[in-house]
Amino acid sequence: MPLKSTQTNKYETACFIQESPQSSELKPGGYTVRQSAFGTPICDFDATLQTFNCYNRMGRRYDAQNLDSVIKNDERIQTLLRQNKWEQELSHPSPLNKGEQLSDIRMTIPKELNVCSYISKPRLEGDRYRGHITTQATNDAGKYVTSLILDQGGVPSYSVRLLGNMIPNARPNSPNIRVNKVITFDCVSFPSHHDANADITPRVMTEGYQMNLEGDEDGYGRVVFLQELAQYCADKDENMNVIMESFELSLDEITGIASGNIIIDSHDQSRIVVPLRGDTYREAMSILNGGF
Repeated sequence: MPLKSTQTNKYETACFIQESPQSSELKPGGYTVRQSAFGTPICDFDATLQTFNCYNRMGRRYDAQNLDSVIKNDERIQTLLRQNKWEQELSHPSPLNKGEQLSDIRMTIPKELNVCSYISKPRLEGDRYRGHITTQATNDAGKYVTSLILDQGGVPSYSVRLLGNMIPNARPNSPNIRVNKVITFDCVSFPSHHDANADITPRVMTEGYQMNLEGDEDGYGRVVFLQELAQYCADKDENMNVIMESFELSLDEITGIASGNIIIDSHDQSRIVVPLRGDTYREAMSILNGGF
């Protein structure tokens, strides 16, 4: 690339850098699931966002203290952290057409409809930059990441988006990028930094996601979810009314819904699973899928 007329050294010009994805190291039990205000699931987990003391897959090497200091002293990021809204996008911003360039504003401000999660508690731990991730509950990008974890047994990965300068003639095994500004860590498919993943271990999926309403016996995290919806469905379903009367069960023993079934944890410590049917099933699934 030719130098600009005002440029004497090609390394002096800052550039946007979007690293390719890093995985987040999620383990079974490394995430929790809770209900949003809209009834949709939210996943919470810790993740490695970037690693240091190594070259990434793009041949770049970062200084941990440099990146950590930039984030700690960035007024925008610190304000967003205080307000619980430091956003991550699903994939880095990219132009739709070949040769098209994105504006500085698009590169530095996440697009609301593409926000998939939020970062909190960012910190440097040894040679890893870590954070707590909370998935977005209502848009398609957030639902994609939540479904990746719950339905697919997948592991989110992360990639930094920043403004920095190349360091000319950097010595081997020394940083070759100086970070000037961090925008965010986007959720991506494949990490450029090794081990930039959620703290989740991928699991083999043999059936749909089952909500664990008792505790952590299955190792996939505790879920306390939709008890009121389950009780509402049970009250409308004639089959459920017969079962409740036959077993002398009360509505407060209904604990939730999992995979289209009403879960009843009776006072005698037994568990009853009753499939929803017909219009009641369709109404419940519509609510669970955000169809208010």
